[in-house]
Formats: sequence, structure tokens, C-alpha cells
Amino acid sequence: MAKKLNHRWEKGMCVPDAAGGSFEEVYRDCYGQVVGRLVYLLGDRAAAEDVAQEAFLRLYTVPPPTRENLLGWLYRVGARLAMNYLRGESRRRKREKQVWDSRIGDVIPLEEVMWRQETVRAVREVLLELPDRDRIALLLRHTGFSYREIAQVIDVAPASVGNILARAQRSFLEKYKKRKGDES
Repeated sequence: MAKKLNHRWEKGMCVPDAAGGSFEEVYRDCYGQVVGRLVYLLGDRAAAEDVAQEAFLRLYTVPPPTRENLLGWLYRVGARLAMNYLRGESRRRKREKQVWDSRIGDVIPLEEVMWRQETVRAVREVLLELPDRDRIALLLRHTGFSYREIAQVIDVAPASVGNILARAQRSFLEKYKKRKGDES
């Protein structure tokens, strides 16, 4: 059941009145005026409509103590909601600027990117040259697996994982240095 609110028209404006009027009538009659005022405050019609909806929701759920100057109450609630909206937008813009500014420092020079890509490609090629067991053991260890977990995956005794990893690392380094032409 719609709540009864009182309003009347005076000089083209929605004004409270002792004669009856439903919430829907108040909404229909006053919505445009509230949105117009909020567009002026916010400078954005879509934001103004959102804030106006919130103001009317407040009118419906928590109406003013008296029904006098209902349009003024809607303007006041709308203005407060608009200020909250603007503060929120300001905080959002500051957060986005901080993220943007922090990422500018993360820009990697093209030479560095090329070097990283070449290194990754070389590491992958050398790993493919290793026997499957050695390659898997190295990859598992460098992704945080324990010796016991590695032993289960490659199906060996946990005590032998250390030796397998040591041999795999030596083999990897020899092949990598040979590929890079660096014997130091």
C-alpha cells in the first residue's frame, strides 16, 4: 500500500498540501524538479538521476517528521546525497591517480623486456633438453614443492631427491652456459 503524502502545485512547483496525494503522485510531480536541481549540482544527468532515486527512496522508507515543505526536504536530502557522491568520486579519482602514478614507475625499458624474453626462451629450451625426471624435479622444487612431494611425483625415494636435484641443476647450468656461450 502506498504511503500518503500531501502536495500541491504552486507556480509550477510541487509543494506540500493538506489535500491528499500518494507517494507515486509526489514522485511523478517532483522528480523532474529534484533531478534538475541535482544536475546543476553534479553536472551529470545520469548521476543526478541516481541521486534523485536515492532521495525518493529515503522519502519512501524514512519520510520526514512533518509533511511541510516536502520539496525542500527532497532538495536538502538530494543535496546531501550529491555531496556524498562528489566526495566518493573525488576519493575514487585520487585512488586511480595513485595507481596510475605507481605504475608509471613500473615501466620496463624495451631492452630489459627483450633481455627477459630471450632469457625465458633460453631457459625453456635448456629445460627441454634435460631428461624428463630432472626437468620435472627442478620445476617442482622452484615452485615450492617439498622433497617428499617431489619424490611422490617422480616416483623415487625421498632421500634421493637431493642428489637428483643437484645433478639436474649442474646439468642445467652447463647446458645454459653452453647455449649462451658463457663458460665463466
